[in-house]
Amino acid sequence: MIELPEEMAKPDQLDNQYLKIQGYKKIREGGNLIIDVVFGEFRLLGKELITDKVFNVNAGGNMTGYFYKIYCEYPVTLTVITGYGKEILRQEVSLNNDLLNFDFGKWEYSRGDLDNKFNEEQEELLLKKQEKYIKSVLKQVKNRLNSNYGYPEKSKKIKIASGKGKKFNYQDLETAFRHTEKAFEGITNQNNTDLIHQEFKAAIEIWKKAITESDGGKKSRISSEIKMMLLYNCAVANLWMNNFERAGENLAEATNLVIDKTGSGHKDLLEELKETIEDKKKRYLANLKD
Repeated sequence: MIELPEEMAKPDQLDNQYLKIQGYKKIREGGNLIIDVVFGEFRLLGKELITDKVFNVNAGGNMTGYFYKIYCEYPVTLTVITGYGKEILRQEVSLNNDLLNFDFGKWEYSRGDLDNKFNEEQEELLLKKQEKYIKSVLKQVKNRLNSNYGYPEKSKKIKIASGKGKKFNYQDLETAFRHTEKAFEGITNQNNTDLIHQEFKAAIEIWKKAITESDGGKKSRISSEIKMMLLYNCAVANLWMNNFERAGENLAEATNLVIDKTGSGHKDLLEELKETIEDKKKRYLANLKD
C-alpha cells in the first residue's frame, strides 16, 4: 500500500504500477507479504540566493545575475511485514539530492524579478517536483523489492559436462546428461519436485560412480579434468535441489582439482557457480516461512 499526502491523487494507480514483486500474486489482504510505502510531507526547507556577474546580451555587457538554490525534503519509509506479523524490512528511501535541491530562475537580472517569478511559480513548481520525486522513489522501491524478494524470470545458460572420445565409452555420462535435461524440463515446464529430484539423483549416482574411476592414472577413462567437471555437475544438481551444503562441498572438491593445464575458463565457471549458490541460498532462506 502506498500512503501519499491528501493532495496527491490516485495512490491506487501508483500502487498497482509499482508495488509488484515478480513471482508473487497481488491480493488486497491476507497475503504472505505486506508492503507499505509511506510518504511524509513534501516541504520547502529554504532557498539560497546566488549572485554572479553574467553577460546580458540585451544590455551588451556584464550585469549582476540572480537565482535561487532551492532545498526541499520528502521523507519516505518502506516497510515489509510477513503475513505472520514479523517486520523484515524498515528503511528510509532516498534518491539523488538533485531532485530535492535544484536551481530556480537562472538567470534573472533583478532580485525583485526573481522573487516575483518564484512567488508566481512556486506552487506549480513544487507540485511537479513532488510528483517526479514520487515516481523516482517508487521505481527504486520496485527494484529493491524485486531484488530482495522477487523471482524474476530470466534466461540463463547452465553448463553440464559429459564425456567424449574415441578411446573410451562415455555412454553412462550421456545417460546422466539426459537425466539432467529431464530435470530442467521439469523446472521450466512442470515444476514437479519429486520428478525433478528423481532425475537429478539418477544423474548424480552415475557421476559419482564414474568419479571412482579417476584413480587409474593417465590411462583412466575419467581424467582429473573430467572428474573436476563431474563434481561441478553434482554441485549444479544439488544447487537446484536446494541442497546448498552438499553443492558447496562438491564445488570445493572441484575447485581443488583446478590446475593450470585445465585453463582459466574452468576457474571462471567454478567462481560463477559459487556466486550462484550463495545467491540462491540467501534467497531461499529469506523466503522460508517462519
